[in-house]
Amino acid sequence: MPVADTEFLFALNPRDRKHQHAMRLLRELSGLMVPDTAILEFQVVLKARGRRPSQVRAALLALHEVLMRSDVREVKTISTGLLASQSELEERYGLSYFDSLIAASALTLDRQVVSDDEALDEVPGLRRIPISAPEKAN
Repeated sequence: MPVADTEFLFALNPRDRKHQHAMRLLRELSGLMVPDTAILEFQVVLKARGRRPSQVRAALLALHEVLMRSDVREVKTISTGLLASQSELEERYGLSYFDSLIAASALTLDRQVVSDDEALDEVPGLRRIPISAPEKAN
């Protein structure tokens, strides 16, 4: 049961250029999970893009609805152990804060992440399932 990266969450928006790929994966991948770390990044990105709190709330509620309709589980992963793992991944593999946070969540859950972010390929034991180019999966 792979976990979704934040870019997958944004791709659920019909206006996103990867939307069709994300919808195909929703149909094909059974047991897809969304870690709390990806939802946190989703919110932070919206706020960084200047969205008002009411817009962020509406986006989060819309995301929740899509996930529920698609039988995608939201899972809690944040703990002191996960944050320690995130710090190690960030330092050891040069990942960004959120890439390392989501990688830590994926390693905790299923060791698979749905993402086009090739930086995640650097993490041993983590298998990346691409959103837009499934034939390039590791």
